[in-house]
Amino acid sequence: MGTAEHLRQRSTEYAVKEAMRILGDRPEKQLTRLMDLAEHIATAEDHKQVIANVRKYVEPGEDGELSAPVRTLLRGLRQTAPDCRARLFTNALVNGTWRGRTKRDAALRDQGFLPPSIMLLSPTMRCNLHCTGCYAADYTKNDDLPYEVMDRVLSEANGLGISNIILLGGEPFVRPDVLDLMAQHDDMAFMAFSNGTLLTEPLAHRLAELGNISVSVSIDGLKEAHDARRGDGVFDRAIEGLRNLKAAGVPFGFSSMITSANCEDMIADEFIDMLVDEGCLWGWHFLYMPVGEDADPSLMPTPEQRELLRQHGAQWIRMNKEVFIIDFWNDAPYVGGCIAGGRHYFHINANGDMEPCIFAHFATDNIKDVPLAQALNSPLFQDIRSRQPYSDNLLRPCMIIDNTDVLRDVVASQGAYPTHPQAARLLGEFASALDDYAESYRRIADVAWEDIGRRSSHAPANVADTSRARA
Repeated sequence: MGTAEHLRQRSTEYAVKEAMRILGDRPEKQLTRLMDLAEHIATAEDHKQVIANVRKYVEPGEDGELSAPVRTLLRGLRQTAPDCRARLFTNALVNGTWRGRTKRDAALRDQGFLPPSIMLLSPTMRCNLHCTGCYAADYTKNDDLPYEVMDRVLSEANGLGISNIILLGGEPFVRPDVLDLMAQHDDMAFMAFSNGTLLTEPLAHRLAELGNISVSVSIDGLKEAHDARRGDGVFDRAIEGLRNLKAAGVPFGFSSMITSANCEDMIADEFIDMLVDEGCLWGWHFLYMPVGEDADPSLMPTPEQRELLRQHGAQWIRMNKEVFIIDFWNDAPYVGGCIAGGRHYFHINANGDMEPCIFAHFATDNIKDVPLAQALNSPLFQDIRSRQPYSDNLLRPCMIIDNTDVLRDVVASQGAYPTHPQAARLLGEFASALDDYAESYRRIADVAWEDIGRRSSHAPANVADTSRARA
């Protein structure tokens, strides 16, 4: 890094820190300053346009009221410790988006592919719980991804412009050295998905000191439903973990697995209001997928339930409640369909296998043996990216449950190996059931997609074109 660039980075970091300090005091009065700062830092014209669009939404409506997403943002600014606000904003947006864009463009120019902006990393598959239907079972410490491999991969990722890292498992916090890893890479933004039971008061304060991490805690319903899947007393321990994070000023949200048995409960006011009251700023909705131990396709939300989630789930919640919900499937139109295979994200499992998706347990490369750039531009990942989106209907984004021929074709044509003992069931034992599911959902989703086209000022094709814009 040259002297001028170094000075620019330091001045930017100082400006961000000061802005975050100011925003913590009556943030509703300071949002304009945040927009001004973002516009000052942004260099790319498309980023400036995004900021201009966001600015429109932070202004009060005709009734003088702020929108629910803006109220969520304000609550997050008040709730998060100043150092965490500054560090995460710098790492996720300044380093990850603006500086990361320059590095990703350089990789496209020099290496012939555009790296994604997000990397999923599982340091371990070990977990202190044994939840029904979870694929993180029967692993030992010997199965962990070595620290030196993770350290190298993160350095390589940063060099490619990937500085937003999601930590999965297993339970990532069963490894104490994960904290050392985040400290070592303090210019990257981490989000850990945790069951919440290890989020003690001392750990929460340590995370606040690091400042470059947020946490998503798995909550699969109210107390009875949650404990039925995860074990007696786990709900109370998870809620205690949320409260410890809130007290320490660490930003956090929740993550929920949506099944055919709990779908309606997961979008009910009682459940969402409880999580807002506990301080959750965001939530993730993941459909149950028939992968891992004891997989059962009947637990997948039905096609009708997926449509219910589209109409009354994440989008309705984030516009009416003070929490920002992301639906990993129904929000696909905003990102142009499937984001796997290194288009926007990929997963490195605890064995080092480069998986195209957290749910697609197949690989052709292992990060222990090849550089990250080579693995990201592997024939497997190239094949997946060349097929995206798999359908003109972006409500049907998935190569596992919506476009079932895609996963089978790429695995066969690229000679991908299963990375989990049960992975091949998707291609064989469950194939017929998944085909039937895909066809049933297609009939519903095609009607919904046509309706979106009629009601929107932009036709569905334009939605796809817009959402393909690079991060």
